[in-house]
Amino acid sequence: MQGSTIVIIFDFCAKTRHIAKPRTVSTKLPTETTTDMKKKSPIDNLFFEIFGYYPKKAGAAYEILVAAAIKIITGETIHYDQNLKGIYSKTNYQVDAINKSENKIIEAKDYTIQNKKVGRPDLQKLQGALSDLSVNSGIFASATDYTRPAKKYSESSNENLMQKEIELYQIRPSTVLDEKGRIKSFEIEMIILTHDFDNAKYACNWTNEAIQKIIDNGFDKKTIKARTDRFYDKNGKLNELLSQFTYENQPIHSNMEDEFAIGCWLLYGNHIKYENQLYELKGIEYKIPFKKSSSTFTIESDGEPVILIKSEDKKINKLITDKQFKDLVINDKQIN
Repeated sequence: MQGSTIVIIFDFCAKTRHIAKPRTVSTKLPTETTTDMKKKSPIDNLFFEIFGYYPKKAGAAYEILVAAAIKIITGETIHYDQNLKGIYSKTNYQVDAINKSENKIIEAKDYTIQNKKVGRPDLQKLQGALSDLSVNSGIFASATDYTRPAKKYSESSNENLMQKEIELYQIRPSTVLDEKGRIKSFEIEMIILTHDFDNAKYACNWTNEAIQKIIDNGFDKKTIKARTDRFYDKNGKLNELLSQFTYENQPIHSNMEDEFAIGCWLLYGNHIKYENQLYELKGIEYKIPFKKSSSTFTIESDGEPVILIKSEDKKINKLITDKQFKDLVINDKQIN
């Protein structure tokens, strides 16, 4: 991911008036400026790069990124910064995010500044909330990683009948190493075969009765021109058009290297009319050449990879691009 440098210049001007007594100068900056100058985590800075602002609430950047990443993966609407009431305690719980369609709550922890992993106590705290809330299970998202005891605790939550399952996810800024071994783009060559009916060769296979009628009428010794674009039933009523029949019964070929489609259409019960007489067909043998054309195009992902989302059970391991985040609609603590 191409980095960007943001320069913030603070320009402080103060007017003073002449007073007789000594002045005292405060070194404390205004509250808003102090907040702006607090140390930002890599997650905060990534959020700014994608969305162009820093959330005011501490930790909100990661909560929103996690909710957005899960929205992209699942396709479900995700609500973040929610409040739920405990079934037994009747107390309110602040929930980082919730997938209402699957009834799962989501806890997000950004320990990048502390440079530490999510531990078992973090998961136990979430489990305590799960036992008091009317939800099916929980998802824990970490911007760093998990300690071994935390992973063991998550595994046991799926087996312990007294607990609700906690799924573990790493959702963090992606690196160049994360992109290794992944397909960034691929090229497709599409070969299109179309039947060249104008240069095709056909041969009619007649029934024995039709052959005898052809001989009796002396047509076996001369060339005749009969319409073969339509077929009739035994009563002389139009039964089917050749164009419709061939559309529903495409000439066959074995592989893409074939120059011709060779086969036979079975047409029992169909007749060709010539000079008001009907001649019954068994079928029509065909040899139809192909017209070949080709087209090449490239498929590649839009945007630059910015987030890796990876589940501990290894079912999900995906890079998400900045464009995917920017395409989301985030409004009223809801991500669509």
